[in-house]
Amino acid sequence: MRDCLDSLQQSLYHRGPDDSGEFRAGRYGFAHRRLSIVDRAGGHQPIFNEDGSLGIIYNGEVYNYKILRGELEGKGYRFHTNTDTEVILKAFEESGVDSFDKFNGMFAFCIWNLKEDVVYLVRDCFGIKPLYIYEDGTRLIFSSELKGLLGIDGLDFSLDPAGFQDYLMFRYVQAPYTFFSKIRRLEAGTYLEIKKGQSSQYRYWDVSYSSPYPYPDAVEARNELLIKIHNAVKSQLMGEVPIGVLLSGGVDSSAIAYFVHKLGADLTTFNIGFPEVNEFQYSRSVAKKYGLKHVEILTTREELADNLDSVISALDEPIADPACFPLYILARELKKHVTVVLSGEGGDELFAGYPQYSNLLKEGVSYSRRFDNFLQKSWYFRNYLDFLNDPSIPPHPMRFRKYFEEQPLLNGMLSYDMKTWMPENLMMKADKIMMAHSLEGRFPFLDREVFRFASALPQAYKLNLKEGISKWILKDAIKPYLPKSIVQRPKMGFTVPVAELLEDFKPLIVATCENARGSNISEVLNIGHIRTFVHGYYKKGAVTPIQIWTLFVLLYWFETNKKCYNSEE
Repeated sequence: MRDCLDSLQQSLYHRGPDDSGEFRAGRYGFAHRRLSIVDRAGGHQPIFNEDGSLGIIYNGEVYNYKILRGELEGKGYRFHTNTDTEVILKAFEESGVDSFDKFNGMFAFCIWNLKEDVVYLVRDCFGIKPLYIYEDGTRLIFSSELKGLLGIDGLDFSLDPAGFQDYLMFRYVQAPYTFFSKIRRLEAGTYLEIKKGQSSQYRYWDVSYSSPYPYPDAVEARNELLIKIHNAVKSQLMGEVPIGVLLSGGVDSSAIAYFVHKLGADLTTFNIGFPEVNEFQYSRSVAKKYGLKHVEILTTREELADNLDSVISALDEPIADPACFPLYILARELKKHVTVVLSGEGGDELFAGYPQYSNLLKEGVSYSRRFDNFLQKSWYFRNYLDFLNDPSIPPHPMRFRKYFEEQPLLNGMLSYDMKTWMPENLMMKADKIMMAHSLEGRFPFLDREVFRFASALPQAYKLNLKEGISKWILKDAIKPYLPKSIVQRPKMGFTVPVAELLEDFKPLIVATCENARGSNISEVLNIGHIRTFVHGYYKKGAVTPIQIWTLFVLLYWFETNKKCYNSEE
């Protein structure tokens, strides 16, 4: 156990360089690394209750912890720190597993009661914080990152074809799968109970939407939305460290900047772009309007290429989102200025900002075609079976088709993205890349109250199909406070030159495909077909660059990490 805890501490140092702690008792051992933000002096972990029967280690922030603490103090609980960690522990002491649904924040935590031989592992509602679990019948080990597990000697790292299916279709792996059969990721809004050595998973919260009739009054809805976002931003300014704002110049990040200004917080805003294409004019106009210090970071294709290995390592597992590269460059610069950064993720998923939503609604497709059309419009790849050695295995990526059959179509699309894309792509890359630089990301649109409000809004308040306006109510509510150019501009997103990067990396991509023929992943992947597919792209075949990028990231990650999982080496 000593070697296991030491390995975890070393592998995850970047997630918590400020402090570390351990607790061992019998067959149990718990290790923690801390990025000190709230009660920096008194928040050493593990934290225990009064009689030592309960303990906790925890990664994240619970933004409503002061409210919960007041309620608990009213019931006679005493606190010895000013941390949200102790509030979580004593809320659990008071309410048990029912307490999990009370926390408004982002978290992955472990609570144990060794007297009753029970341990709980919990992941937040939206999956903002990751949690991996290795279980082989004799050992159960958990970690905030996959690399924490891959660095431990003697574990079974057999490959899981289900994880490869997910990745080849979606460009990332969706919970509960990973690439390894003995490792799973805990799903958002769930907890694992390990009692007397037996583990069982339960859901304490789930994404849900309603379609109200009659519609709520539009003026009242706009005003209420502004209050919800204001409160979310205010709660997420907690901490004793410098805080910044990622300001792309889009509606979501600009709204956050506005509320930061309204709350009187003198924060610095940041944006990144290429010399050839960027959104600097928009982010500058917002920062100037609110008198916020603004930092612009220029990057280039050459810089992205130079940081390939660093980005792949930081990601912790293959995620074929090219935006990971500029995010890595941005995070490196952010760390020079701040420890916490607010970001606008979630606005598109809550208020229907992606073009595939409106495009699919306009088509009026049948129930049977909804899911397939959505996958195609989201740049997911239905030809994933072509790259597997055994195409007859059950089609695991189809497990979310139910969202498109059981709900109104827009709600189905939003449910799907909040259950998959949000936790396992957007939040996974944000957490891994920022924490690689010992940074904490916070996301005001993923506040429980903001989501609860948005999920009960009618479709017409999100998508104005007649006028072609997405995120209608958010834009309508915030437009009096933003420069006109921000609200009226089309959605841009961060453009990464994937085709050009594929040309830059051509020798490496070809060599990586060749090297994969003798590796463990050739047991699962049809490397011959992948090689033919890649060579066809470079011969100007009809192949999308993002799919070549997807295959390359997968093969290159396994090549650079093979010493972790290949026991023969």
